[in-house]
Amino acid sequence: MGFLQRTVKFLREVRTELRKVIWPSRQQTIVFTGVVLAATVIVASALYVIDSIVGSVLRLVIR
Repeated sequence: MGFLQRTVKFLREVRTELRKVIWPSRQQTIVFTGVVLAATVIVASALYVIDSIVGSVLRLVIR
């Protein structure tokens, strides 16, 4: 089986699998995006606070 034939077979199988996917609705996508953004802000804030505390402690230790 040549490269072109394998590629065509692969793309057909991908198409078949994509037909089996249950895609989220627009409303679900909006909600999930909001959850991801909120989680990102929370984690980024927590890392900022931890980094600030560790930085302050290290500044005190170094002096």
